[in-house]
Amino acid sequence: MGGMPNIETVQKPDQKNGRDGAVDGLAQVVLFNDDHNEAGYVVSCLMRTFGHSGPLAEKIMREAHTRGRAIAEVEGIEEARQHCASLQDAGLRASVESV
Repeated sequence: MGGMPNIETVQKPDQKNGRDGAVDGLAQVVLFNDDHNEAGYVVSCLMRTFGHSGPLAEKIMREAHTRGRAIAEVEGIEEARQHCASLQDAGLRASVESV
């Protein structure tokens, strides 16, 4: 697999005031549930990618499993894109969204 995966940043409008609601330079990495990866593997990927503790990584994994998605981290846009690519390279479903 050559090259970096295509990572799209999704901007969500703020429903309250009609502005885009984005915080300058910040984005969230969203982890999505999938039917292919074991829970322990997802936890280890989160720990390795973000430096999360085991309990935090497990909480994020469980939320993605039960709700379909979970915010894995909020950080600078470039870091978020790099971390999203790392998760995708590990076979996980993830995206970057503006906050």
